[in-house]
Amino acid sequence: MRRASGGGPLLWDRHLIALDVALPRDHRLVGGDVVEGYRWLGEALGEALRALGAPDVRVVGAREAHGARRDAVAEACFGGLSPFEVLAGGRKVIGLSQIRRRSGALLQAGIATSFDARRLARLMGRDAAFAATLAERAGGLDEFLDTPFAERLVPAVEHAIEERGAARLLDE
Repeated sequence: MRRASGGGPLLWDRHLIALDVALPRDHRLVGGDVVEGYRWLGEALGEALRALGAPDVRVVGAREAHGARRDAVAEACFGGLSPFEVLAGGRKVIGLSQIRRRSGALLQAGIATSFDARRLARLMGRDAAFAATLAERAGGLDEFLDTPFAERLVPAVEHAIEERGAARLLDE
C-alpha cells in the first residue's frame, strides 16, 4: 500500500502501531512550516518512551536529519532520518510523515514494537548486507523496553501529548 503522506517502504503489520493526528488547517499546531509541524509530535513521543524507561531516547534535530546519509538503505522508511523522528539506543524506533491539504494536516507516526530488517529487505528485493545495515539503523521497542510494554505505550503517548498541551486524542 502506498502512503499518501510519503516516505519509504515499511512493514505495516502487527508490530507497527500507527498514530494518525488529523488537524484542521487553522489549528495552532499545523503552522506554516512543514518541518516544524512535526516537532511537537516527535518530542511528545520521545517523552512517552522515556517515561516507559527506554534507554538513550533522542529526537532527531532538523540539521542532523538534513545531514543524514542518503544511501540505498535510507530508501526504507526506518533506514533514513527525518526531522523530529525518535531514536532509542541510537536506532530509529518511530518514523513520522505528514500530508497537508487545504482542509488541514494529517500527521502520522509509525511506532515499531518489533522490527524485522531481514523481512523488509527481502520484500524490497535487497540483499543480506542491506538488511544488516538496516538493522544497525532501526529497531523495535521490544529491544529496549521490558515486556509487556504494549498496553502501557498508548496511554503514555496520549499522556505526553496532552501534557504538552498539544491536543486531546480521540479513539475513532
